[in-house]
Amino acid sequence: MVIIRFCCFITKKPLTLKATFEQSEALAFEHFKATVKAIDASFTSLLTERQLKEWWKKKLPNLLIFNQVSNAIKSLPKNDFLRLPVFAYKVTGLPHAFDENNDGGVLFLQMLTAMSNQLLENQIELEKAEQRHGLLNEFYLLKDDIMNYAAIRGLTARDAKNKENKMWRQACIEGISWNVPLKEILRMTTIHPYVGEKVLVVENSGIYSILVELLPELPILCSSGQLTFAIWQLLRKLAATGTIIHYSGDIDPEGLGMAQKLKNTFDSQLKFLGMNQQNFKLAKSDLTMSNSRLKKLDSLRDYQLVMLGKLIHKEQKVAYQEGFLQELIKQIICEFKDET
Repeated sequence: MVIIRFCCFITKKPLTLKATFEQSEALAFEHFKATVKAIDASFTSLLTERQLKEWWKKKLPNLLIFNQVSNAIKSLPKNDFLRLPVFAYKVTGLPHAFDENNDGGVLFLQMLTAMSNQLLENQIELEKAEQRHGLLNEFYLLKDDIMNYAAIRGLTARDAKNKENKMWRQACIEGISWNVPLKEILRMTTIHPYVGEKVLVVENSGIYSILVELLPELPILCSSGQLTFAIWQLLRKLAATGTIIHYSGDIDPEGLGMAQKLKNTFDSQLKFLGMNQQNFKLAKSDLTMSNSRLKKLDSLRDYQLVMLGKLIHKEQKVAYQEGFLQELIKQIICEFKDET
């Protein structure tokens, strides 16, 4: 005998129709926007619908961060730079309230981005971290300015009153290499070589140290293997005075990549020094090249750099500055002989 069992499932509440659910969500989102607008109308006028929806989906237990960011936007410094933790403490009582790894920091950066006068295409050479430095800088805020610096020698500068800065000048007179922090670079209106109209930028800090010792009057700065926000600000101010920038880096994917970024930005004001096929052949060293490193060569556009990139592809080798140092020194002396 077959026994058929019938099961009855009873739900506690009726199923909600999709249309009803969507309508309910839309009303909830509109209520969220109205609440945020009541705190500060700039949130709904500056943030995109997508950004607002992302904040709504977070279901924040309260809207404290919107109040904090509203107060921050109204309290932005006007004429003098202020460090971000100090600013955050003044506004909220918490020095890390606007750190980029928390909600307050994310919302604050979104608002600054919407208020910014800078075009994104002007920042393409910067990494994301350096873009954030530039954004904060636009609103007279600084982050890690002591550790964001440039090693320089032989450069002088003038302030907003067109007075030559005594510290920069004395460093030139003494022939001293020093690490100038971002804040000091930003404070200066113009920066230019103490002697001549050319400056050398080297990628390698070891090579920089050697050149500082051997060529005491050479205007020089070191990028230390990366183009930080401090380096970009310094180079832009040098370029604004008509200074010709000579760049020398390793003949490898990373060095060529930095050279291309500089060329994209400074065009005819940028010259390459030591980065040629003769020095590559002189100093090439065996190295296993990964596909990810070789892929970096795809971004090269300058003819000289493209040719060097093809050599790296063909021979699966790179050349470091240490390997063609003597040739580099000869080329520097020849290029700067009328400057020093």
